This record gives sequence, structure tokens and C-alpha cells, in this order.
Amino acid sequence: MLKQLLNTQLAPNIIKRHGAWFFFQWLEGEHLTHQQLFGSHLKSLAHQIAKLHQQKPFGFPLDLWHELSVYWYHIDRKRLSPKWLRLHHDFLRQPRRTLIKYAPAHMDLHPENILLSDSGIKFIDWEYAADIDTADSLMTFFAANQLNSAQQTAFLHEYCAYHHYTELNNDQQNRQHPQQQSFYSVNVLKQRILSREPFILYMMLMWYEVRWQQTKDNAFLAMSEPLRRYFSLMN
Repeated sequence: MLKQLLNTQLAPNIIKRHGAWFFFQWLEGEHLTHQQLFGSHLKSLAHQIAKLHQQKPFGFPLDLWHELSVYWYHIDRKRLSPKWLRLHHDFLRQPRRTLIKYAPAHMDLHPENILLSDSGIKFIDWEYAADIDTADSLMTFFAANQLNSAQQTAFLHEYCAYHHYTELNNDQQNRQHPQQQSFYSVNVLKQRILSREPFILYMMLMWYEVRWQQTKDNAFLAMSEPLRRYFSLMN
């Protein structure tokens, strides 16, 4: 995946591989605060994410429904309930369709994995990268960084400006660009992303539960608790 991104200025370069180990170029830079990242550096961040989403798929698809099925068997059975089981089955039965586009995604973008270098913003720690619907990857990004509605809209304006999305309505785009397939207004794009919010929040809940079961680190329980309340799963 990182070889494919070699000339994009998005990720560190691979220096050497030895068996299962990779040695990467050391990137000089700083981690920005949440306020800096989604304030004065929002435009640069949005453009880098849009650039990533314009790349060809890596060839490593992420099947969220399969991930949910696997998570189910790795959480504490004592925390489950019939209501939770029904909710789980409801999510597994949701139709699979592409809401925006199928594209590469980092899937773990937050201030600790975003670096401001001399040549601009770069992303590190690519172990969760995969090909996925952009609606899912952007909803994951919004949720992980707890962006409010105004921040989401501001981000999407910058993202769409780089990604060549337009503010045209459907009639206008059909007349002016009959062959173009990727025209969304910011509002339509946001609606499609937010339509995936329950599914992505449920994925996050399950991941926190799995990590708690694996590590017994109570920090994961603390992160799962508001999501359990969101889905009315508190015992």
C-alpha cells in the first residue's frame, strides 16, 4: 500500500524490508493539537485526505460486516444481552452498497497519526489502511475526532474543493456534466456520510469491547460506555 503512495507525499517512504519488518523514512515534524488541526490547518488536512481518496484502490478491501461478525466472538459474553444480539443482527442485515465511492482510506486518522512536516501534512501508522466506501471512512474520521456539525461542514467544503465536487444541483449537473459521475453538493455528501453514523458508532463500540476483553484496560470500558448508552445497552 505504501509503495503505491510513494509519490503522493502522504506517507513515509519505505527504506528497507527485512522479512515481516519494514523500515521507514524518519519524518521530522510536529503533532498538532485538535484545535490547530481543525482550525488553521483544516484546509491542508482536508486536501490531503481528498488526495488519498483520489488514489487507485490498494487491493485490500475492508469488509465491515465481516469485522462485526468477528468482533462478536471476542467480547465478554457476560456483557451481552438479548437486546444486544438483536441490535447486532440488525446491523449485519443492513444492505451493502457504495454511497459515495470505493477508495483507499487510512482508517485511523487522529492528531497522534497526523504530522506537520516541512513539506506539509503527512499521515503515519498505516496498519489499518484499506479500501472502503468513502462514506464509511469519513464517518469514522468524524466520529474518532468528535467533530461537531459545523466542523464537519467546514471540512467537507475544503475536501470537496480539492476533490472537484461541486455545489451544482442534480438538474444543473445533468445538463452541464452528463458524463460526470462524482458530483455531490456538500449537503448531499454530508447526508450520505451521516447516514452511516449508527453503523460506524456500533463498529467503534464493538472494537472498544474487544480491546477491553483482550487487555482488561478500563480505558476501553470508559470509551465504550457512552456508546452503550447511545444504543440503550446499559444493564
